Amino acid sequence: MRGSKGFARAALVGTALAGWSSIAMAQSPAAADEAVTSGVEDIVVTAQKRSENIQRVPIAVTSVSGMALERAQVRDVQGLANTIPNVQINSFSNSPDSAVFTIRGVGVNDADPYVGTTVSVVVDGVPVGVNTAALLSLFDVERVEVLRGPQGTLYGSSSMAGTVRLIFAKPKLDKTEATVTGQISAVDGGSMGFENQAMVNVPIVSDLLAIRAVGFVRERPGYVDNVTLGQKNVNDQFSTGGRIMARLEPAPGLTIDGVATFQNLKGGLNDYFLASGSYKRNYEADQPVRDKFRLYSGTINWDLGPVTLTAVGSHAYRNFNYSYDISAFFRVNAARFPVGSATYNLLNNQAPAVANSPQITKTDTFEARISGSGKGPFQWTGGFFYSDRKGDFASNILRAAPGSGDVLPVNATNLLGQRLITDGLKQKAGFAEATYEVTDQLSVTGGIRYYDYTRKVTGVVTVVNTSVGFGVTPFTAQSSSENGWLYKGNVSYKVTPDVMVYATASSGQRPGGVNQNVSLPGDLQSYASDKVWNYEAGVKSSLFDRLLTLNAALFQIDWNNMQTSGTLPGTNFGFIANAGRARVRGIEAEATLYPLDGLQIQASGSYIDAVLREDQTNQSLLASGLKGDDIPSVPKVTLQGGAQYEWDLNPALKANLRSDVFYNSSTWTEFRHTSAFQRRLPAYAVVSLRAGFGAQDDNWSASLFVNNLFNDDTVISKLSANVYGGLDNVRAISNVPRTIGIDFTKRF
Repeated sequence: MRGSKGFARAALVGTALAGWSSIAMAQSPAAADEAVTSGVEDIVVTAQKRSENIQRVPIAVTSVSGMALERAQVRDVQGLANTIPNVQINSFSNSPDSAVFTIRGVGVNDADPYVGTTVSVVVDGVPVGVNTAALLSLFDVERVEVLRGPQGTLYGSSSMAGTVRLIFAKPKLDKTEATVTGQISAVDGGSMGFENQAMVNVPIVSDLLAIRAVGFVRERPGYVDNVTLGQKNVNDQFSTGGRIMARLEPAPGLTIDGVATFQNLKGGLNDYFLASGSYKRNYEADQPVRDKFRLYSGTINWDLGPVTLTAVGSHAYRNFNYSYDISAFFRVNAARFPVGSATYNLLNNQAPAVANSPQITKTDTFEARISGSGKGPFQWTGGFFYSDRKGDFASNILRAAPGSGDVLPVNATNLLGQRLITDGLKQKAGFAEATYEVTDQLSVTGGIRYYDYTRKVTGVVTVVNTSVGFGVTPFTAQSSSENGWLYKGNVSYKVTPDVMVYATASSGQRPGGVNQNVSLPGDLQSYASDKVWNYEAGVKSSLFDRLLTLNAALFQIDWNNMQTSGTLPGTNFGFIANAGRARVRGIEAEATLYPLDGLQIQASGSYIDAVLREDQTNQSLLASGLKGDDIPSVPKVTLQGGAQYEWDLNPALKANLRSDVFYNSSTWTEFRHTSAFQRRLPAYAVVSLRAGFGAQDDNWSASLFVNNLFNDDTVISKLSANVYGGLDNVRAISNVPRTIGIDFTKRF
């Protein structure tokens, strides 16, 4: 192992540096950059689809400003987990540009990354797949809002754990401005990397029409070596992307926005065989990733005085292709037969090979809503939502070139097995939420949503390979559908102008569907939706003339008909099944303190007890969980903390120092700790430092940073499967090694 382990060392360093460095504010990092001597400035969010002061919103919501993200080195969605309490982000299939969110312990085994996630990600009002949003650049972001707990009445059926909202900076109609940034970094034991970003805002017709364009190019350094193929830094990533935005304001109160977002990525997967040692893999084949993403959206907002009308439409396209080495599967199984036998030769001659997964998805969405003006004691929002997602997926077994590991083209010679799947999901919903201020202190909120979805899946094996489970299977077509209601009730009470308490009961739901596995028995082809009820009590407070912001929430989540990944004994591919009830109890808190001019100290954390409430009755699941088992991949304790200190060097220059500390307690990868597939993930802590200086008016700045100061190589993901060559071939992902870099920002 390359670095130190454990929370104690990290906490000690973080505490020692508290007065000399900075971190993104967990409750409202925007305030960290706009703070005045008297405390926190007002932070406005639109979490409830209307503008409100964050300390007056009676739900658990965190707002992170674009400036705070920049200073915390949060370049994409995956970095949010280190700054927001009760949020975990895990990779899906070891891909560098995918992520599965877990909020408050709800998100176990998201085996269906296209629909089955429990967290909704919304980009400027447009819901997108969580994997699609994973590596969207967060440059030129106005803010990110993270809503914890079910948000079904406003954000739909896939927000049963929470919602992440990315809100980009909009074109300015009266100002020409530009920003450029540059970064160079080096990873311990790895390669060099760089990132360049630029933004320009130009009014075409003053106060009427403006264009804002953003672009970036990024080379993320690799640090995993393939010792078998003699290749270094095989997991480096190169990506380009950006967005073009136009805003038209033809009349007072009427804005029309159009956005085109694009991103391209190519690189390699991050995993390695645990037995080979940290960041060392002995695979016979490469594991390339290619990703092309496009999002086109339009938004109309019309403030008519008594009401505001909003309409949002979008079209998204994603072409995603990745491969992972399965050569060990053929080698291990061939070794069970006499050398030179027909079966030995059949299996051994299929290596080296990869499981290749090309995936194309197209999604159209539309939402129309109407909201009250927010004046007076009654505030309300109602609307309609529609989504149509179509996906074409293939599972290919492809040959790789011996010696070089290059994945060979898809043709009759190289294709050892293939199954083709189409997957369509249509959703429609109507929703409404209203708040009534009974008195100046007491408010009551109620929300409701009716949802209706239909999911259709077709599948067929086109190239038979019984050794990997691709048997002779006829074309199949199956569908599932469901409709129902989601609810929310909330009561809040202002004890004083700066202290509010609230209580919430809310429900959430995740769509069911049909497994993308054409070889399953009939009774396992489909699975039902799962549902949660969240019961929460919280407090929001600004104390000591707003020098201290302290928020906390206590919650219980009852989870019914939980969707869980399953595997049939002796097979290579997983599926989704409904199994058992679960309960999540926890507490989360976050605080921001301004003890003196220029110094900001922040701490946040959570404790969760997430367990099964009954034995899992679905016997198809390998090593089914029992009552009392911990839900996999949910740490009981997460902690974030740090501080920022800024001071004047002279009338023209200022300097700042900053430290980030993040701690994650140990977890398990399966319900049953006695399962042959069970793996324990140890606790870990990561410390980052940053020092910089710049102009007093923020016209320019430069910084030196160190991420993962102690070079901690703790394993954060483990996975074993038959297709990897057996239980002993454990695939792992570790923390990114220590990264040292410099960056520069110039504003015009």
